Amino acid sequence: MWEERFAATNAYVFGTEPARFLREHCAYLEAGQKALSIADGEGRNSVYLAEQGLEVTALEFAPSAIAKARDLARRRGAR
Repeated sequence: MWEERFAATNAYVFGTEPARFLREHCAYLEAGQKALSIADGEGRNSVYLAEQGLEVTALEFAPSAIAKARDLARRRGAR
């Protein structure tokens, strides 16, 4: 189901901005911390966390979503 949803369009299904929860709680994030993002989708949250200096491991089942997440990270200079 998710692969079909993510592959159906070149656009990001949930956009590229992080979830509001992450933005509202960014004061708790410190560079060097580790984060695990399960069911990461197209990477909007994991890329944001990496941009904040966290060491992120992101897991996703849908290959098209993983490709979009890698592209988003590349475009934003996140690793």
